Amino acid sequence: MPDAWTYRYTDFGEGRQRAPFAILRAAIPVSGPGSTISFSALTDTGGPITVISRSFANVLGDLVPTDEEMTLRVGGASSTGALFSVQLDLHPPTGVHDAPRRWDGPVAVIEPWPHTGTAVIFGQHGFLDAFTVTFGPTGFALEPGGAFDERFATG
Repeated sequence: MPDAWTYRYTDFGEGRQRAPFAILRAAIPVSGPGSTISFSALTDTGGPITVISRSFANVLGDLVPTDEEMTLRVGGASSTGALFSVQLDLHPPTGVHDAPRRWDGPVAVIEPWPHTGTAVIFGQHGFLDAFTVTFGPTGFALEPGGAFDERFATG
């Protein structure tokens, strides 16, 4: 099994307006396959599916439509987004020289985009069924999806 990638949380500066402390986000650099243009993706364990902005969808190019749509509540607003099947590359943390980890999954494209500082929010379906993410006090680790079952036999 590949080594875990560990990341520090990211402060997008949004906490200063809403709380007396920083709001830290689990952000991972992501791009389309082979692209040199990457975006920050947040991990949302309560999100049902990965959502992407129209600007990120435009960078990805031709998306494979599923002829379905889904109504989602993101950033305090309800949005209905068309569903697509995409391939994405997750990038290793700074200083790690591994190749990106590619995965296929469903995404919803929503507009207007509700979150400053990112263009992708990873949800359960597609992302969390492909990767194990372990959260700690100062950062988080990303591993292939089977890592959880290997470590914590649930059967």
